[in-house]
Amino acid sequence: MAVWQREKDLDITAKTILFLLSPFLAFLYSLRTIKTKSSYVVFFLFSVFFGLSFTVSNIRDEVNSGDGVSYRANFETYRYTSYYQYLDGLEGFLTFDDGQKDYYFDTVAFYVSRITGNYHVMFMVFAIIFAFFSLKTFKFLTSEDNFNTSISCFILAYLFMINQIFNINGMRMWTAAWIGVYSIFQIFKNGNKKYFFLALITPFFHGSFWVYIAVITLAYFLRKREKIWIVLFIFSFFISNISVELIRNVIDSLPPFLANMAKSYTNEDYIEMRASAGSGFYWVSVLFSFLVRVYMNLLVYLFIKNSNLVKSNSKTKSLYMFLLVWMTFVNFTMPVPSLGGRFMVLSYPIIAYIWLVNFKGKKYKYVLYSMPFVFLFSFYTQFLYYIHVLEPYFFFSSPFYLIYKYLIIA
Repeated sequence: MAVWQREKDLDITAKTILFLLSPFLAFLYSLRTIKTKSSYVVFFLFSVFFGLSFTVSNIRDEVNSGDGVSYRANFETYRYTSYYQYLDGLEGFLTFDDGQKDYYFDTVAFYVSRITGNYHVMFMVFAIIFAFFSLKTFKFLTSEDNFNTSISCFILAYLFMINQIFNINGMRMWTAAWIGVYSIFQIFKNGNKKYFFLALITPFFHGSFWVYIAVITLAYFLRKREKIWIVLFIFSFFISNISVELIRNVIDSLPPFLANMAKSYTNEDYIEMRASAGSGFYWVSVLFSFLVRVYMNLLVYLFIKNSNLVKSNSKTKSLYMFLLVWMTFVNFTMPVPSLGGRFMVLSYPIIAYIWLVNFKGKKYKYVLYSMPFVFLFSFYTQFLYYIHVLEPYFFFSSPFYLIYKYLIIA
């Protein structure tokens, strides 16, 4: 398995020239040679400039309602936070104080605010960390011999990278997600148990990842119980509505910081608000969300149906067993939007990888080709998200202009 595809000097020169004209154009051009090291450099630098150019208001209203608005506003108050106050908050997180669920945003915001009050720099730092872990994980897919520039591989690449750079808008959850997925590949594909230590830092990024740690630990020790997990996986798809009540029943036995989080996640008003959030096409959104959930579960079912093939490959055997446990948890907690709905995203890269290694060019081609239709509404909403946080000239501006615009005169 070659890590990087060999490339011509002329192609590297073309990417360099295009990048100096526009990082976005270089990004598009680099998709044609996605397995090369120079393309990964372009992808990373494009992400950095996306973070630098990320533009949001500091006042939340009906138009400006994304998480990035709150993060900008909170960042701009951090210049008044003393080092003592920062350390006091860090101590609260480390001692499981009920007021500090996580401390990633606070740490980056505090240290960047020591240097500048320019919120674009903060989002650039978030983009650097996000892109680092997402691309390190993406390399698991593109390094495979089966990966090429075919339509099926681009579909799998989209699934794998569903957690896109726009998600620095809510960087706590989604950066933790990439660190979590990278740890999963190291532990369950490469058999490197040391990466449990990396997994342990995910709650620093987002407090809900204590649940992630519990699930991957359970999956590791019970990964040989395939028949039980298959039954639970199928069962979980149909009886998930009881999860809200179950979580409410165990709240009193949880540590204070987890109890407060569980109360907020299972609050009926919060669940209703999350369910109706997003696009104004409410029922269209609900329909496509349901279709996506059914589609992803169908892909997992096809792995179960072909389990002998999947388990015969050492690259995917343990990942498959982990996926059964993870999707059982996801289905079971789906009515809790901040658990099942969000954590389902962590399954996409694993599903894409298992499919590439075992099915690509062999089985279920038309199932895979139906993916763009199932995700049609996702394409639409993602397009809206990007144009909402980028000024139009970003797509055709040189990196020098972007530095001048957002770093020097901002």
